[in-house]
Amino acid sequence: MFDWIVYLPISGTEINGFALVLLGFTVGVIGGFFGVGGAFMVTPALNVFGFPMAYAIGTDMAHIAGKSIVATAKHRKFGNVDIKLGVLMIVGTVIGIELGATLIMWLEKIGRIGPIVRTTYVILLFGLGFFMLAEYIKNARGLSKQTAPADVGKSKLALRMQSINLPPMIDLKVSGFKISLWIILGVGALTGFLAGFLGVGGGFIRMPALMYLIGSPTKVAVGTDLFEVMFSGAYGAFSYGMKGRVEILAAIIMLVGAAIGAQIGATATLYARGTIIRLYFAYTMIAAGVSVIFKHLSEQNKDVYQAALNEWAKATSGLTDKIELGIWLHNNKEAVKLWLVQQPDAIQQAQALAKMWSTYSGYLMLGSACGLSAVIMFWLVRGVLRERAEARSVEAVVQEAVKGQMVIAASCQPADLPAIRMGAQIAHGMGGQTTLLVCEEAGVCESYIQEGRKILEKHGITPTLKFVQGAPYKEILAGSAGAHILVMGSRPLNPARPSFYLGDNTTRVVRRMTTSTLVVKGRDQVRKILLCLDVPYSRATINMAKEVALATGATLEILYVASVPALYTAYSAEMPAEFDHSAVTDFLTEFYAKELKALADIKDELISAGVQQVTVRLREGIVEEEILSESVQGDFDLIVLKEGFLKTPFGLFLGRLSTSVAAHSSQASVLIVKR
Repeated sequence: MFDWIVYLPISGTEINGFALVLLGFTVGVIGGFFGVGGAFMVTPALNVFGFPMAYAIGTDMAHIAGKSIVATAKHRKFGNVDIKLGVLMIVGTVIGIELGATLIMWLEKIGRIGPIVRTTYVILLFGLGFFMLAEYIKNARGLSKQTAPADVGKSKLALRMQSINLPPMIDLKVSGFKISLWIILGVGALTGFLAGFLGVGGGFIRMPALMYLIGSPTKVAVGTDLFEVMFSGAYGAFSYGMKGRVEILAAIIMLVGAAIGAQIGATATLYARGTIIRLYFAYTMIAAGVSVIFKHLSEQNKDVYQAALNEWAKATSGLTDKIELGIWLHNNKEAVKLWLVQQPDAIQQAQALAKMWSTYSGYLMLGSACGLSAVIMFWLVRGVLRERAEARSVEAVVQEAVKGQMVIAASCQPADLPAIRMGAQIAHGMGGQTTLLVCEEAGVCESYIQEGRKILEKHGITPTLKFVQGAPYKEILAGSAGAHILVMGSRPLNPARPSFYLGDNTTRVVRRMTTSTLVVKGRDQVRKILLCLDVPYSRATINMAKEVALATGATLEILYVASVPALYTAYSAEMPAEFDHSAVTDFLTEFYAKELKALADIKDELISAGVQQVTVRLREGIVEEEILSESVQGDFDLIVLKEGFLKTPFGLFLGRLSTSVAAHSSQASVLIVKR
């Protein structure tokens, strides 16, 4: 079953395909969780599996490029990628890499490259690992488990960097601060220099630099670092590919596992505090440092016999190129063994020790990759199970919803004001009680509270103010229990070209919601509503859409997504009072006659209730894509749909359709109706 031997024609080696998939998966999990490419793990592991070192590096670069695209896209959905910061860091990194490579060439000329690079590598890995471990212990001692934060504060050095007013100043919206362009370029050049000097992608250097030198939040540092690794990996893969040192088949096999693992690792960051991510990263650096020490011991023993072995290989093979000579030695192991048997005991002992320490180094990194990925997946499973348990416990004490009662959750961010405006418009029409739930201490953001109160009072609403502390999503879930509608905001990724993401708290509330939840995006007024229905339809969803339409005076379109080409569009002005099914002759239309009749009845009901204008639309395709496409083409302000899973055989694994639409809707707000 596990004997899947793959022949790799470029390097001329054979390797177990399952081992490649497993390696890609485990390092994919780690890369998605930490925001690193994982070259410091994959390259020695591939070497243990039998890859010549030159091919191991090139193949790893190709696999990293593909894996980073998947992981970056996942982190982008979570709002963890600061593209502006990433692009500027890339510019500085390129400059630094060239400087590092220049120093390497000089060290190679004087014959000191190996010991100096390995010593620097060990100092850097242990320095980063123990520094981050000390930071974690210091913060853990000063905080109780009950009040442990999602992330530690910015370092003093990062605060100093941000305080340097050296124009031009760059406003990093996603990271949440302003900093000088020259600081970003300088940090990028420093990390690039170290990456070029050590001959690695540099992800494990940039991630701590983004946190401790620039001051990015941990999860933003992870996502932004992956964005940079995506480009450095692609460049490295191209460079090694042009030299014929990329085993593309192996890279593709590894990418199968890495594509899955990267999404798991990225998703696991939703359930891990920033401090935990830093702690695991510290352990990873320390393990990598021990691995490099093993490799250094291997190289010291190899120096005893390498010169004599190379002279024999040159004479036997007729080759002079260093890389080609290494490949020849790798492919002619039996001849090398015969040569070693004829050598003195000192050389044979040195060769055995070199092989032993090299094997230890590779297996340590492979074992670390498997162990860390298992811990990360455990964290993910634990988080999902805990999330479901919390949702069940909250649902068990939920009161019956009070009709018209609205809770608007805010966190003193300007991006929450559109949520207050839309909530005020709906609450004014419904006429119920409105509570402004502020996730801060009283007096912290008085000007923001006054502005929110003015918006509500302008609509004739006198809100009840409630200040809460603690985990925001837990306070919001508890504070909205029994309400008719919960209103929350989302965050703009780029104010110049608005695109909104949910953020950690909103995502958790939407997944565990105990009442119907309105996620407000860019628009703050409801003029056009898109009611998304399935058949059999949800009565609660129809009633909620009707209430909002009557409260705001908005027009309404009923959308049903089928798996066949779009068949039917009817407008209120054109649709007959009764649908004549006897006239239907087209097979596909007849197949959906029941659904069309149900939609027509709902349309009549809404018009009778007083909704100004109702249209019906049938589309074909993937449900989520069609809903989002219709919302953009029809310029809708609000999407209304029930809480539910994606309509596929794997819907429970792919997640909720409602959450996915709320996450990906570019401008239209999304009202998810509790089942």
